[in-house]
Amino acid sequence: MAGRPGTGTVLAGVGVLALVAVLVLPGGTTDDPDGEDVSSGSHRLNLVAYSVPKPGFSAVIPGFRDTPDGQDTGFAESYGASGDQSRKVARHAPADLVNFSLEPDITRLVDDGLVAGDWKDDVPGDESGRSVPFGSVVSFVTRPGNPEHLENWDDLLAPGIEIITPNPASSGSAKWNLLAPYAAWYFQALKANGGDAAAAHATALDKVSRLVNEHIPVRPKSGREATSAFEQGQGDVLLSYENEAILLARDGDDISYLNPTDTFRIENPVAVVTGDELGDDTKATEFRDYLFTPDAEKRWASEGFRPGPDLFDRAGRTPVIDALPADRRDDFRPTHNVWTIDDLADQFRTVAPDLAAKKDGWALVDAVLFSRAAPGSGQQDGAITRIYGGGE
Repeated sequence: MAGRPGTGTVLAGVGVLALVAVLVLPGGTTDDPDGEDVSSGSHRLNLVAYSVPKPGFSAVIPGFRDTPDGQDTGFAESYGASGDQSRKVARHAPADLVNFSLEPDITRLVDDGLVAGDWKDDVPGDESGRSVPFGSVVSFVTRPGNPEHLENWDDLLAPGIEIITPNPASSGSAKWNLLAPYAAWYFQALKANGGDAAAAHATALDKVSRLVNEHIPVRPKSGREATSAFEQGQGDVLLSYENEAILLARDGDDISYLNPTDTFRIENPVAVVTGDELGDDTKATEFRDYLFTPDAEKRWASEGFRPGPDLFDRAGRTPVIDALPADRRDDFRPTHNVWTIDDLADQFRTVAPDLAAKKDGWALVDAVLFSRAAPGSGQQDGAITRIYGGGE
């Protein structure tokens, strides 16, 4: 709106920042920049993760190193876009434990024989049942004081509102950002029309199409690029993980943030890569298991993430967050309706029965909304991918 720099200026700046990020983090880091050297130890673990949880791991890794299992364990850390990191591991980059934005990025490694097929099963202390130690929800980051009064997804369809969110063809966070409005509009329509799933799907897609084509002026490649564009003045609202909004506020950015009336649970799984440098995965398994302990949960929460007991509590309780000091606890915003992958997968059994006969969970949701058909396959792209013009 008035007073913002032009799109070309913003994207030029974003490109420079993206280049800097690539130059700074080509192979990851081995040290905690705030002090403790976490790279030293007689045993080395290679952690390959998407970029968002780096502040969390900076708190969690020292905690593990203070345990009997973690003593004398050094870490090599690599952070980047979730899909890129997954493909890098698939090309046999060193990795003992992976943490990605989306389950399909781990499924790729299962298909390549690098992660066990039962990687989600029987993880001690796992509240999710699918190896998710922490996550977040989709939030609105607005200009100070929320001058456009943006509180729900319909508000974002008002004339002139500009939204910043990355392209789902290249960003895992973008998929979560778009699942939130799709789910909000789908379930609103389902309630209004008496339970017609096909009609609700069509209504939700129509609104997502308006959101994308009328209100998203640029398509950054990553969540980091999207945040940079917003910081440079582009847009009225940034769609973001709540933990990213918390980090921006703690870093002194002049913003406001809230969770919309309908949001979406973001689940970021971890998995052990089969066979580490010593010929087994014992140490990687010990670190994975630590991520689900009460000590690690407190550390995740302190860094703005929602740990498993809070993220997956069916009554909406947040016991770990509630136990934080007030200055950390109050950074989290209230949630109202929180939709999930499971909620959508249940509905898609009716919306897309042919796909549901072959897939379930994330795989089904991804196929319906985000898949990209192989050329000549005779299949079509997912519905939101088609809205984005095949991801171009």
